[in-house]
Amino acid sequence: MKEVWLRSNRRALLVGMVLPGVWLAAAVGSMTLSVSSAQPAIISAICLLLALPPLWMLLGLAFAMTRPRIAYESGEMLVYGEFHRATRVPVDIVECFFLGQGPSELPKLGGREPETSNVVIRLAESATEWKHREMRPAFGQWCEGYITIRGAWCEPINRELMQRLNRRLSEIQQQQAEAKP
Repeated sequence: MKEVWLRSNRRALLVGMVLPGVWLAAAVGSMTLSVSSAQPAIISAICLLLALPPLWMLLGLAFAMTRPRIAYESGEMLVYGEFHRATRVPVDIVECFFLGQGPSELPKLGGREPETSNVVIRLAESATEWKHREMRPAFGQWCEGYITIRGAWCEPINRELMQRLNRRLSEIQQQQAEAKP
C-alpha cells in the first residue's frame, strides 16, 4: 500500500474548483428551467453541452486532489511529476530531502514572478541513470540528480516537514539494510 509523504496543494485545487462549479450550476439550472417550462429539446441539449466542460474540469481537479507529490511503496519513492503517473525511484539511491526556494511558475505579480519554498531531493551521484527525467515544469524539475518539487503544488513546506521526510527515509533505508543478509 502506498504511503503518502508529500500531499498535493488541496487549498489551491479547491479554489480552482469554484469557477467550474459556478459554471456547472448555471448550466444545470438552465437545463432544469428549460425542461420544467416545456422549452424545445434543443435548449436542454445545449445546456447539457454547456455543462460538460466544467464537469470535466471538476473531475480533473478532484483527481488531482487524490494524487500526492511524493509517496513510498515497496522500496521505491514515487515522484509524481505528471498528473497521471509516478516515476518510481529506488529508495536506496535517495540521499536526503532539503528545503529550497525558487520560482513558483505561477503568473507574475506586479511584474515579478513569485517565489515559493521547494522540496529538493538529492539522489546518489553514482546513480547516473537517474540524473535527468522529464517533469511538468509547474510541478518541478529533475536535473543533475536533484529533484525539485515546487511548493505551489503541494502542502505547506516547512522545517518540520523536511525533518519528517528525512526521518522516514532514514527509517526505511535502515529497515532495508537490516533485511539484507
